[in-house]
Amino acid sequence: MEKTDRFLRLELQLEPLLPAREVAVAYLNGCGFAMFEEKSNGLAAFAREKEWNELGMQAVITELQTMADVEVHTEFIESENWNIQWELHYNPIDVEGQIMMRAPFHPKSDFDIDVIIQPEMSFGTGHHPTTWQMMRCLLNLELKGKTVLDIGCGTGALAITASKLGAKMVVAFDLDEWSYQNTLANCKRNGLSGEIQVMLGNIKSLEEQLGVYDVVLANINLNVLKTEVPMYSKHLVPGGRIAFSGFYTSDVPAMKVAAESAGLQCVAQSDREDWACLLFVKTAISA
Repeated sequence: MEKTDRFLRLELQLEPLLPAREVAVAYLNGCGFAMFEEKSNGLAAFAREKEWNELGMQAVITELQTMADVEVHTEFIESENWNIQWELHYNPIDVEGQIMMRAPFHPKSDFDIDVIIQPEMSFGTGHHPTTWQMMRCLLNLELKGKTVLDIGCGTGALAITASKLGAKMVVAFDLDEWSYQNTLANCKRNGLSGEIQVMLGNIKSLEEQLGVYDVVLANINLNVLKTEVPMYSKHLVPGGRIAFSGFYTSDVPAMKVAAESAGLQCVAQSDREDWACLLFVKTAISA
C-alpha cells in the first residue's frame, strides 16, 4: 500500500516509567519519529507515515518489553487535521518575561522579543523543556554582532530568536525537508527571510559550505550529539560558545565527556523537567 502524508501517533504506557521512556525516545528517533510528548505514565511519539519504519518501531517495542510493562496505542492523523489539533492545545510561551513565542493566531505580544512560530510537525515550538532552556540560554549569550550556527533547526525558533537578539549572521540547517520548509516559512513570518540562511542537509553534507561561528546551537538528541560533537567544534571559533540540549539530566556526564574530548569546557548547566541544557566554551587548543 502506498504511504500517504498522514502522521502516525504512537502512545506508549510504561511501568516502570524509567529508564524505558528514555530508551524509547533514543531508539524511536531512528525509526522516523520526529516529535515526542512526555506523559506522566509514558510517551506519545509522532512520525510522518512516509518516514515511519514499522519494523523498526516493533523492534523498539520488543526491546522496551524487556524492561517494562508496555501498553501500545497507535492511530493515524490526516495531515490536514494536524494544525487543527495543534491550535486546540497550543499556548504562547513566556521565556523569562523577555521572549514570547507564539503562533500566528495569537495576538502580538509586547515582549522585547516576539517570535512567531507556526505549529507544524517540527520539533521546537518552545513547549518542550529543551527548546525553552535553549531560548533562555540565548538571553545570556550577548549575541549582538555575533555569528550563529543552528544545527538541526526544526522550526527555526532558535535561529529566529538569535537574529532578533542582534546576531549579525545566522545560518540554520536541518536534514529534514519538512523542518527546512517550516523554518523558511517561519523566517518569512518574522520578517527575516533575508537575514537567516537556511540550508537542507546535515553537518557532513554541508561541511564545506559552513564556516566558523561565535555561537553554535544544537538541540537534537544524545546519540547524535555524542557522535557529531567533534564536527560541531570545528565550526566554532576558539573561545566561542556552544549550547547543547535534547537529553536528560542523567545523560549529562556522558555529554560532558564527549564534549570535553572535542576541546570544549562546560561553563553552565540548567535543568527543567528532567531535561538538561549545557553551555560549553571552546578552549584555544582543541581536538
